[in-house]
Amino acid sequence: MNRSLGNFSTRSWLTVGVLALCLHMTAEAAQPHFSLAMPDAEDNAFFSPDNAASANGCGGKNISPALYWSNPPQGTQSFALIMHDPDGQKGLGVDHWVRYGLPFSIAEIVTGVGGESKLEGMGGVNTRGTTDYMGPCPPPGDSPHHFVIQLYALDLAHDALKPGLTGDELRAAIKGHILGVSSVVRRYQR
Repeated sequence: MNRSLGNFSTRSWLTVGVLALCLHMTAEAAQPHFSLAMPDAEDNAFFSPDNAASANGCGGKNISPALYWSNPPQGTQSFALIMHDPDGQKGLGVDHWVRYGLPFSIAEIVTGVGGESKLEGMGGVNTRGTTDYMGPCPPPGDSPHHFVIQLYALDLAHDALKPGLTGDELRAAIKGHILGVSSVVRRYQR
């Protein structure tokens, strides 16, 4: 039977639309997703005591965790990292680690390089007012706090932002420049 496009029924157009959607979804599923991971444990595991703060009886050594990522979105020029405890300060939140201007050429942060001079990029200002990694230290007796580590893939050059931004300032500065984000969660309790 020879049908022209003008004779397609609504049902035929619907079938064509569903097939096109399925092909699009299959192509999207075949592309790997931007992902952030920690090599030591699954998502939502507890931080090692080594990662906890060393001051005020927090029980740790203040060693920043290892992170690695893969499949950044096309057009990524740099990365920004924020480790945030939404449970901290009685629900107001605490930024433990703010780092940005991480060049596209890197795909990992090795353990223990949370200090200003040991890691590429720029140190942002954490809630305590320093530019280094600040390990977890929830109040004794609190239920486990959640620490969300987010890595943003940005369309900004690694030197596009000024040094010393707070977490909130960084979030405002990268708005409209985020190509992708991936996160991992760790918990800690004392």
